[in-house]
Amino acid sequence: MPATKNRLAPVLLLAFLLVGCGGSSEEPGTTTSAQEASTEESSTTQHEFPTTQKRATTGETTGTTPATTISADKTAPAYGYTYGQASGNRIVEGTGNLPDSSPVDVQLDGVPVWVAGIPLGDDTAWVVTLEDGRVQAFRLDGSGVAEPISISPDELQPGQPPLVKVQDSSLGLVTSQSEETSSLTHPVPILAGRENGLIYPNQNGQISTESDGDDAAVGEYVGIEALPDARFVRGAGDTLAFLSSPTDRYDHGVLGDAIEADSMTLLRPGEGAPEAGFIAPASGGVFEQIAPLWFEVPGVDGELLAVTESTPELSTRVSVYSLDGSLVAAGPFIREPYKWRHLIAAGPFGPNGEIELVDTLTPHIGGTIEFYKPNFDDGSLDVVATQTGYTSHRIYTRNMDTARAGDLDGDGRWELLVPNDAYTELGAIRHEEDGATVAWTLPADGTIVTNLASATNSEGRAQIAAGRGDGVLRIWP
Repeated sequence: MPATKNRLAPVLLLAFLLVGCGGSSEEPGTTTSAQEASTEESSTTQHEFPTTQKRATTGETTGTTPATTISADKTAPAYGYTYGQASGNRIVEGTGNLPDSSPVDVQLDGVPVWVAGIPLGDDTAWVVTLEDGRVQAFRLDGSGVAEPISISPDELQPGQPPLVKVQDSSLGLVTSQSEETSSLTHPVPILAGRENGLIYPNQNGQISTESDGDDAAVGEYVGIEALPDARFVRGAGDTLAFLSSPTDRYDHGVLGDAIEADSMTLLRPGEGAPEAGFIAPASGGVFEQIAPLWFEVPGVDGELLAVTESTPELSTRVSVYSLDGSLVAAGPFIREPYKWRHLIAAGPFGPNGEIELVDTLTPHIGGTIEFYKPNFDDGSLDVVATQTGYTSHRIYTRNMDTARAGDLDGDGRWELLVPNDAYTELGAIRHEEDGATVAWTLPADGTIVTNLASATNSEGRAQIAAGRGDGVLRIWP
């Protein structure tokens, strides 16, 4: 890797107060090196997260009601995220058979906003939040029958995304007992697979934690302010990453508000005060997303974080950082003011299973799916394949999750599943030797208005679901 400048600085004034938490037409640009357009800033690394152990599975399916301490007779909770994996990577475990599946349509009690899926015994469960905040849940069995089931709580703030939890066959939502929790995101467990506390941003962006029990203690991380809609995404060693230091100096305003991030914060909980640090955008711009994503590349030591970053002059690129704050690879800037790239996923999309990143170039004005090949020797992300006619984000919304990736047809190759520009059909985009191609499509028979959700049943069968504007949840089992 090139010797790029370290940009991970310590977070000052950090206090851990929680007791008992424990341990138009546009063409893809030319490839730009990681060092291009970097600014010279005085930032010295005083803390480096050590390399973490590789994740045992490719992700979690997570969410919980107020947590209790795990005991020996309890199974570890599983969680279902709107964004697929706890890492922020919108990928699906298992193997699908979507082109040959018979969709299951479920009539809802209103217009859906969010959907989350999760394994439930031998079946899968699907949780839908409606425009007015009501929550509905359904269990899909192996014969393709969807039955309504209870979930607690059965209401969230309108527009709030759900985090679903299953433990000991009980389905619930992860919620905070604090009335100050931001309604633009959801809490996450402080530690993976544990129930000793939650972490979340308050309405003012201050990071808070909550311990177990009816008399939950709430503490604040002093000196850290998150985006109000930040998603906390988890690395393999329980390090949490989220976008922080809100700023309005980049006034694009297409992701739900005009607030972007001046930094990315890393937190590693532990005994006493947790380790913390932040990464500043190497371009001198902002991080224009609501969460980064964690991924790994064979032959590259340690985990990496990918994120979209933007500047007023050069617009947007996809960047990859190591945990010490170094920029290790970056893609081309769009070089047209106020255009955006939506970073979606990382995985073995290459024709021979090479790890690539995938995004949507300008999803709001006619999207182009882009596949990037990392080249760490020269610090670049090279655009190696593109496909027009597909998108992944509606302008002015916080729904960044209208996509899933994985082996969705059982042929051993990975596809990216995304809507067409009209949101009436899903296309499976595959990177072949001669470029990107639409491998197959799934009609929605209506207009998709939610994220794409996923769940993998006990047999390893990957399933996908989406909500339509006519009040129907469609599941492809």
